[in-house]
Amino acid sequence: MGMASSQARFLQLTARLNNTEFQGQQINQQRTLLSNESSQAYNSLLGMTVPTPPSTTDYTKTVYTFTQGTYEYTIDSVYPNPDNSTYTINYIRSGNLIGLVDSNTSATIRRGSNPTEGVSGDASEWLANGSQLYEVNANFVHNGKTGEELFQQMFNNTTDAEMSDYYVYIATDAEGTESYRFIAKEDIEAIDTSATGSGLANIWSQGTINASEQLTTDNGQVVFDTSGRMTAVVIEGQEYTLVAETVTDNAAYEDAYNQYEYEKYQYNQYVAEVNAQISIIQLQDKKLELQLEQLDTERTTITTEIEAVQKVLTDNIDRTYKVFNG
Repeated sequence: MGMASSQARFLQLTARLNNTEFQGQQINQQRTLLSNESSQAYNSLLGMTVPTPPSTTDYTKTVYTFTQGTYEYTIDSVYPNPDNSTYTINYIRSGNLIGLVDSNTSATIRRGSNPTEGVSGDASEWLANGSQLYEVNANFVHNGKTGEELFQQMFNNTTDAEMSDYYVYIATDAEGTESYRFIAKEDIEAIDTSATGSGLANIWSQGTINASEQLTTDNGQVVFDTSGRMTAVVIEGQEYTLVAETVTDNAAYEDAYNQYEYEKYQYNQYVAEVNAQISIIQLQDKKLELQLEQLDTERTTITTEIEAVQKVLTDNIDRTYKVFNG
């Protein structure tokens, strides 16, 4: 190989070597970008909060109760007063009481007047099953009982109803026993107001209901045992022994567990998506790694050939200068 051709070959190989090294640099930059993407994906997983199942202890509390007569009392909350000697005790009284209940029957309502014997008061212009309807007020009197007294007896302060919301009439059964029946005025107002119009209205009567009432005492006393658990309370001078019971709010726990299952599904779904993304990145990186290995092999081959061409050039130069020096 002559000097000119060797020089041309050397320049060609040098250009190929530079191009190979440039391609290698490009691939390394791409692998660096892929590495950054993979790190970001892993970091997003590290930044996630792993869902944890709820514990029943988080929805369990100790409930203190005591009884008096037919009533059951539940301690709602206890706060020490500023004097550090008394307590504000909030408690709930519940039990079966006599009150007004839905009779699940109805009365035929029409306009008319039919005064009831033995009853005085403010009669309305309506009849219920042919009996006169009266306003429930102090003017109503039956067997010496006023409408106010009747209302308190029937409602027993167990509802937020007002006397002015109802009419009352006297019902007599087959044995001739009289009893009070109530009709809500709003039911009356829904009936056709024409002279011949009539309709049905729901009947309310005396029955047994379960009612609760929130109560508070501002100067109560609390007795604690050595473990700090309440054992008794003193309300209005009367001491009541408390019964402690551990109660779990199962409905709230189930809601929390359902929320946990939903969050766990979302978490697993996101983890699966990130793992799939990382797998794709790893495949791309593997492909680039193979290309880089091919380029490295090519670079080694080119370097070896360049060294051979350089040796030929050196030998040609040596021979040429020896001729001129001879």
